[in-house]
Amino acid sequence: MSHGFSAGGLSRRSFIKGTAGAVAVTISPVGRGAGMGATAASAATLGTAGVATQRIEGVAKVTGEKIFARDFYPRDMANWPQDKGLAYAYFVNATSTTRPFLSVNMDMLGDLQSKVQLFYGNDLSPSMRQPVLTARRDLHLDERIAAEEAKEAAASAKLTSGDGSFDRPDSLEFDLIVQPGAQPDFLGQAVALLVCEDFKTFKAVKKLIQFQDDAFQNYADEIGPNPDGGKVFRPLTNYVKNGDFSYATADPDTYEQDSMTQADDIQSWISTQSDISSAALDSEMAAMDPMFMEPETGMAFLDTSGTGTLNVVLGTQSPDHDVADMVSMYGSSDSPSKVATVNLQSCYPGGGFGGRDKSPFSLMLALAAGMSPDKPIRLELDRYQQFQTGLKRHACKVEGSLYVDDDKKIQAIITKMAFDGGGRKNLSPYVANLAGLCIGGSYKVPRANIKANAYQSQNVPGGSQRGFGGPQAFFAIETALDVIASSKGWDPFDLRRANLVDMRDTTVVGGPIDQVLRLSHMLDLAEEHPLWKARRAGKRAHAADGRLYGTGMAMSLQAYGTSGDGVVAAVKIERDGSITVETDAVDMGNGSATTLGVVVGPIIGANADRVTPGDYHLFPKTQMLEGTHQPDGVVADWSNPKWTPKGVGSSSACLTGLHQVNVTQQTAEALMRIAVLPAAAILWGMAVVHPDQAYWQDGLLHSTNPVKPLLHMSELAKVMYKNNMPTGVLGHAFFQGDWAKGTFTINGEATEFELDGLAVYTGANETPEPIWRTSVVQPPADAGRWSRSTWAPCVNVVSVSVDPTTYDVRVENVLSVLNAGRLHVPELVSGQSQGGVAMAIGYTLMEDAKPGPEGPADGKWNLDQYHVPRFSDVPLGDQITAGERAQELIHVQPLLGEKAAGRGIAEAVMCSIPPAIANALYDAIGVRFRSLPITRDDIKKALG
Repeated sequence: MSHGFSAGGLSRRSFIKGTAGAVAVTISPVGRGAGMGATAASAATLGTAGVATQRIEGVAKVTGEKIFARDFYPRDMANWPQDKGLAYAYFVNATSTTRPFLSVNMDMLGDLQSKVQLFYGNDLSPSMRQPVLTARRDLHLDERIAAEEAKEAAASAKLTSGDGSFDRPDSLEFDLIVQPGAQPDFLGQAVALLVCEDFKTFKAVKKLIQFQDDAFQNYADEIGPNPDGGKVFRPLTNYVKNGDFSYATADPDTYEQDSMTQADDIQSWISTQSDISSAALDSEMAAMDPMFMEPETGMAFLDTSGTGTLNVVLGTQSPDHDVADMVSMYGSSDSPSKVATVNLQSCYPGGGFGGRDKSPFSLMLALAAGMSPDKPIRLELDRYQQFQTGLKRHACKVEGSLYVDDDKKIQAIITKMAFDGGGRKNLSPYVANLAGLCIGGSYKVPRANIKANAYQSQNVPGGSQRGFGGPQAFFAIETALDVIASSKGWDPFDLRRANLVDMRDTTVVGGPIDQVLRLSHMLDLAEEHPLWKARRAGKRAHAADGRLYGTGMAMSLQAYGTSGDGVVAAVKIERDGSITVETDAVDMGNGSATTLGVVVGPIIGANADRVTPGDYHLFPKTQMLEGTHQPDGVVADWSNPKWTPKGVGSSSACLTGLHQVNVTQQTAEALMRIAVLPAAAILWGMAVVHPDQAYWQDGLLHSTNPVKPLLHMSELAKVMYKNNMPTGVLGHAFFQGDWAKGTFTINGEATEFELDGLAVYTGANETPEPIWRTSVVQPPADAGRWSRSTWAPCVNVVSVSVDPTTYDVRVENVLSVLNAGRLHVPELVSGQSQGGVAMAIGYTLMEDAKPGPEGPADGKWNLDQYHVPRFSDVPLGDQITAGERAQELIHVQPLLGEKAAGRGIAEAVMCSIPPAIANALYDAIGVRFRSLPITRDDIKKALG
């Protein structure tokens, strides 16, 4: 059959040869009340100001409104054609990396061939086959990568290989679709795209070829592993700390050379010590799948009329990055069509956990749109395909030693951590980098030599799954500490208590600890809990039932954020006085939308009626400049009032409690000063109303002068719109060790906010006017080299029982002592904790995305082979009592006078449960497990 098509009278050849101009980007929710827009029935349904009584999108979800990308079709989209039908994309994915791919057997489709268009890698233009991908996640690491790439480019101008492949092994980026005759770079890489003309054809084709790869795909003879495999993704992580020397404090220009000398000194010092014990950090963790509720689905429509528009409907954690990659695909001179605008309609993802952060799915959807010009196309994965191609948590191998002296003091950590990044770079080196910080745990470590890297392999790509390197690191150090404690006869609580970091201490990177952590208090609470104190009684009780019982503990100090985070939010007052919050945060089911809707309540008198997450079009509206790459003559530093180091980044659940809440609250504070108080001044007949002259109570604005009337927001809104006054504020904030604090002129007064950018909406105008800062207090100049500066600590005590005849492991109880800072919505904190417990039990005892063609990359895996926790596997009670299974959460209350902000939640709870389970199993059966998952077969082998 022909590979060409003639949709809209456009041949594939002219389509491929089209040129593109500058590409504009808009990213917005599908619609209020649907997609990423969430609307409360009324302010009262959310509760009183600052209190939530339900999730803001809860009613829409339970009543079956369109929420996820899977729910939408062209008929739901404005300005999409209703008379051209809907094409369906089906990617055929590689099942071998040791044989060159040749072709697919289209004869298997029979008469359906006439309704299917086939595309191989060599049918694509270079920009479609190999777009230049964005590599922006962490400011400091991105600077390192750019410097390394510039150095290489200056040394060598290496050309692409003569076969026309755009594989770039040095940068480890590979073709989206393999070219016939080429060896696939990794399992699950697309080898062909089938574009089916309608749903009926798609279902019939899928029925014929799914699970029939041996018959449908044709390969040449075996030639062995791909020679480009195994290369390490840049940058490598190298943290050496020795006395006053550290990554954070050393001269960046000489650090690499100096660190080798310091590492040798550490090794020499260890060899001279006679009172030091060591425990191996050696451990392994299998890859795991995020197993979110909704497999990835999206829809796209490439409109070639006029200047050209690519319309995309998608649920993603990283809309800004995804659109940047689409722009790269369609913005090159050889792009398949002129595209002046990319419109991304953002939906609730249906679960994320990092699995939708720079997911390859987004780019494959955009690619499919190019093969179906002027006709909408849908790409929907089923669970088999999601397992085959979806991002995984990295398999990891840790080697090294932990050194502790006879006074229970940790003296040194020496380790190497290797993360299997799979076939695509994704965020693998960033994950490895954070793991290098986390391997230091919650402890003072005076000497460290930490190497961490991620490497390319034939396996399904790894991504930024929940924990971001923390699960692998905390499992290694927390099980090693238990090895030392048991070998020396020390209490595991006492060993940890002797080494806790506190204010004014430093991490293994050398960055300061400047948050109140209260780790010692958390250990005290856990140690005094009956689950730990009555552990011997638990052994006796379960022995009577024929089960072996054990109790273990572990702790984690999970870092969140990046080395520099930009966030943005808008708070608006509508004509009827209702409140709208718009944010770049993506709600992945963690409750971000609800949280951001209630945190403005105490500031502006009522909770938000509408919250629009995922609005990545907000930052361009600030008209700010971001980053150091600016045109000549443009000042790219803090002296420029329009400049910020970072606009926005990928959205992660852990950023809500601190970063997103703070920018939303600060923006609401600015709204009070810019819009609400001036309107109140008109109604109260005053020249000006200062913040200390008014307060909210029961939804009404009160004056400190009791003779003034009480004002409802609807009355204030009428004044604002009648007089064309400000009605909304857009704020941008930047955090790097501390908030950038900008001073702005508000109503003639210099006012400081923890914002570096402000813009004001007037009346019904949707284009805000910026108010440029007059000065700024910069974050610490060296904070970028700290790696992280925000922490969410947790101590977990876990009890397990083992059936010695069936080898069944049952988690009996989980106690989590969590410092989550200020709880904005306690019910959401509880739910996140419960999710963290379930996820941790899963990847500790059952979840294993096996490597190679025997794993999910074969396209035949579903929940029959990939086992996740069921209700029976998770303790469901919320209060631990004798004889019952439960998970109990103790939240450490902020100290009196402490400026407590929210912190990350589920990652913190999750990360120390696996080592606590492993330590509990040692207590139960006397065997150490240092490899996850710990399966029934492992227990059987251990018990002989």
